[in-house]
Amino acid sequence: MDWHMTEVPVGYTVSVESTFDPSHAQYLHEGSGYFSPEKAVPIKEFSLVGEISADAGFHLKHSGYNLLNKDMEANRNFLPPCANTTIYRYANGKNHIFQLYFVPTKPGQCRHIGKFITEGNTVKKKSWSSLLPNYLQIGLKHLLTYKLSDQDLTVMHSQEMIEASLNEKWQKAYFMPSPADLGIVTFRKWLDEFAGGAPNWQDNIGTTVKDINNEQLYDRWHRHTKFCPNCRRSVIFLDKIYTILQRLTGLLALLALALIIIGIPAKFTLVATILSIISLLGSYFIDNLKQQFFTSIPQRGLPIVKVYADRPKKSLS
Repeated sequence: MDWHMTEVPVGYTVSVESTFDPSHAQYLHEGSGYFSPEKAVPIKEFSLVGEISADAGFHLKHSGYNLLNKDMEANRNFLPPCANTTIYRYANGKNHIFQLYFVPTKPGQCRHIGKFITEGNTVKKKSWSSLLPNYLQIGLKHLLTYKLSDQDLTVMHSQEMIEASLNEKWQKAYFMPSPADLGIVTFRKWLDEFAGGAPNWQDNIGTTVKDINNEQLYDRWHRHTKFCPNCRRSVIFLDKIYTILQRLTGLLALLALALIIIGIPAKFTLVATILSIISLLGSYFIDNLKQQFFTSIPQRGLPIVKVYADRPKKSLS
């Protein structure tokens, strides 16, 4: 996958923290890929390799956290001030590499730049999407990343608001009893010891963190689309297809009406009517797809981004 950039409405600190907390994935990202609480396993090992330093940052190592990757070895390397390189090494020789950068741009906003690389024996499967223009293929791939990032945004923004309301040092504001919390603790120690605890404008988090509504939090246009030439071209392409389908729907409807008036056999009228309906449904689908480049909030239904699944409580008896 190519490099991907988003400008998110949450700060640098919580952005970097989220990448050092692997155990959250099974719960926060339930329903995405292999993630679910039922498949979670305890992290057996989570350790700091070497020392923390101002220039070299720190290096963490930990074991897997779900049934699929429980035997893998993970290495997370923080290179100051903003890079996190994570490598998952599996017994079958395959490696997954996550290269991430977090650039604070202004109070309460951070630029996320990332790339995912798979090493090892992989077979690329051809699909119908290969028939689409290259920029649209990339745009559709970018849309697939939003589910996870929206879930992360939901929690990171809430965390910032709670932290701001407490107005406490992280040692008192955070409750981290698990070995899996070592990553966040280590990052926070590096911040305190070598970087003043936070970017300069975050000295008083209560005045720099602002509550925002769902439209602002899940706004994809300002987060990514306006910066991405492939996504912008995708929007233009989809808008053209939508216009063509709308016009085609009208023409087919007029044709069906004309066939009825002049008494053409009903089967021809039925064909024109069915094609008109198909064209109308196609335009609806294209318009809905186009809107996904602008916002994560659906056009219809409740504007809720799923974080945790509702499940019945288990009886203790």
